[in-house]
Amino acid sequence: NGKFSTFTNSEGRKIYRLTSGVQVPEEVAEAIDTFSGFHGFPLMATMPKAVEKVQEDGKVNPPKFRSNYGVTAVEQSGKQNIQAIAQFQGQYVNASDLAAFCTKYDDGSECKIAKYVGKNEDHPVGLESMLDTEYITPLGKQQTWVYSYPNFDFCSDLTTFGSNVTGSVVHPYTISISYGSQKIDFCSSSIITRLSDDITKMGTMGVTVMISSGDDGSGGETRQGSNDGKLSPSFPASIPHAIAVGATYWVSGTEGEEQATTQFGSGGGFSYDFPVADYQTDVVAEYLKTVKLPNAKYANGRGSPDVSALGESFTVLVDGSAMPVGGTSASSPSFAALVTLLNEVCLKESGKSLGYANPLFYQNPDMFTDIVKGTNAIGDNEKAGWACTKGWDAATGLGVPNFPKMVAAVQKSCQGRK
Repeated sequence: NGKFSTFTNSEGRKIYRLTSGVQVPEEVAEAIDTFSGFHGFPLMATMPKAVEKVQEDGKVNPPKFRSNYGVTAVEQSGKQNIQAIAQFQGQYVNASDLAAFCTKYDDGSECKIAKYVGKNEDHPVGLESMLDTEYITPLGKQQTWVYSYPNFDFCSDLTTFGSNVTGSVVHPYTISISYGSQKIDFCSSSIITRLSDDITKMGTMGVTVMISSGDDGSGGETRQGSNDGKLSPSFPASIPHAIAVGATYWVSGTEGEEQATTQFGSGGGFSYDFPVADYQTDVVAEYLKTVKLPNAKYANGRGSPDVSALGESFTVLVDGSAMPVGGTSASSPSFAALVTLLNEVCLKESGKSLGYANPLFYQNPDMFTDIVKGTNAIGDNEKAGWACTKGWDAATGLGVPNFPKMVAAVQKSCQGRK
């Protein structure tokens, strides 16, 4: 039993939500972990907006991303190695745009989606989904799936996603999610716990989950509203068994040293929901001891991001038109594609995928090029944020990929898994 109320946004769109809780029969209550659906709200104002078709290329495309991080082909394992993205909020993949993008901006290899889990409904704009698929597909060079949730109940859709992955015998080994919120308690505590549990399970299943660290910098002010003087990282990127991916760009030109992105704030900080993860205890303590602390309230929990990659001026093809797009939603699927390649290495060495990779990354910081310039005190959060420093920091994590060193570290680690 429950009572529904009607909510209308500024554009006149109506949704119906439960406002008085949910009552279930006593005899089944103990068996219910989480009730989802009809009590969350859309993740508004986070997706790239529809823009005028300008036919303008960005500075980054798949070949540029590869050359920037020394990415080369890896020896194929001969084993199934699926990669995936999850799309929410009415986003969809346009198959013809994906195919055309790989023909024009990569090596001409066929790019297509092998499987949709859920409906890929044709909405007016699929900019986010095109960004995700146009980079993970050609960079990862493996079969790509799309988990699709066209409804606008983001938090509840996250629990459905978790169940879809953990409940399947055949599943991807690499997943990228480009969605989240830095608004504290945007999702309920039960959903936060449930999704965290599911991503922990995914790690044991051999699945590595990359999640965009957010575009609201230090998170005092967010696209879903103010945190009233508190700094906050993004959920679900703050989940300890996920890999939170921040964003960088070149200091000058289109090569060489990188810094934290200046086009937007690379989301990062310390979680109110999860304690500091064991694999990062030392680096977080060192960072907080050496960095100039922001003049704002912040938590002492799990730190994010874990890693970063380029996240500005990505060429994206939408409805046949090219445009430059930026966000941690560019860095996450691109980094995830590199993990797909690393899974090939691990599968070749041991027959197993990486799965829960966070400890491996933190134990091998030389797999990354440290980012020491920049801050996520950007835009509405320019008065308080987290600076880049030597070592791990709350703007760019461990740094950006050094792919040859990543391959070497994964080979060594996975040889021990035989």
